[in-house]
Amino acid sequence: MFLFIKCLPRLFRQAGKDMRRHFALTFSSVLSIAIALLISMLMLVLAWNVSSFTTNIEEELIVQVSLNPTLDASGQEELKKEIQKIQGISLVRFSDKEAELEQLIEDYGDTFAQYEGEDRNPLYDVFIVELEDPTQIEDITSEISKLDGVVEATYGTDTVNTMVQLFSSVRVGGLVFVAALICLAIFLIRNTIKLAIQVRKDEIQIMRQVGAMNWYITVPFVLEGLLTGFLGALIPSLICIFGYTALYQALNGVFISELFVLKDPYPFLLYICGVLFLIGILAGMLGSYLASRKYLRWTR
Repeated sequence: MFLFIKCLPRLFRQAGKDMRRHFALTFSSVLSIAIALLISMLMLVLAWNVSSFTTNIEEELIVQVSLNPTLDASGQEELKKEIQKIQGISLVRFSDKEAELEQLIEDYGDTFAQYEGEDRNPLYDVFIVELEDPTQIEDITSEISKLDGVVEATYGTDTVNTMVQLFSSVRVGGLVFVAALICLAIFLIRNTIKLAIQVRKDEIQIMRQVGAMNWYITVPFVLEGLLTGFLGALIPSLICIFGYTALYQALNGVFISELFVLKDPYPFLLYICGVLFLIGILAGMLGSYLASRKYLRWTR
């Protein structure tokens, strides 16, 4: 161990010298890693934002329960307790018809201002029901509708339910696809480095022949893999940082509508870059180690 630590600076210098000496191979390896990680980065950013879109939409989904006008305060409180007993409900809050009319005017303009006043307001007092799991919105709405004192319970028709299920499928499918793509990137990186080391198998065999220890032969290649993976991850990381930040600023953080809010650049980009460097460095080191170990089996 002491000998290994003592030789480590020399091995780093040797790795750097070998990378410069075989510049063409190093460049091709770095470029291959950069392309593989660039594709992974794009899909990772997309999947992460789609997951964020899904979460935002699910948080906006509520059930609006219109109350029978004959219910007094005690009756409303009893109904609220009945609703809270239903499994899957996280919060129930009351909103009177005046507040509902004000919200309607705010959302759609002064057209509805003519209904202001106790006698002219046609709306109902309502309970706003928030859910723990938005995919259960249809079943919970149906159950609330059966309670006494409820005029109707609505959540936005079957379109909303379909949208929730679609985005949930996209979220899961996107994450699976990203995981598969990252595995493919690791495989491509390993093979690229393996091909680069194969060209230098004679060097390994000569070092074996003069009595060099296995770790002394392997470590420079592993360090080359580390540096190659680092450089390969640097390119897509820079593209990610500058490209995503520019896109975020150009769209003001919103894609199409307020429902689709992009992830804030920081710390989101730091996580993405961290994943890229981790994949690049580990794949580079592992690929170099496995490829160099193959030629250590050569016997004199």
